[in-house]
Amino acid sequence: MRRSIKKGINLNKLKSGCSPCMSEARKMEQKISNRKVSEIKIEEVKVIVSSMFKKD
Repeated sequence: MRRSIKKGINLNKLKSGCSPCMSEARKMEQKISNRKVSEIKIEEVKVIVSSMFKKD
């Protein structure tokens, strides 16, 4: 048997993601609504991130 070489996949360079990931990314974009990261308050960031892990 031949060993196969595992290729590392850089997830940051993928053109598309799985549908659950893409829907979560869209939700986050809507909550941020085209503001700069420096304009978002720490508490708001905590709410956005914690909402990703809540089960609906």
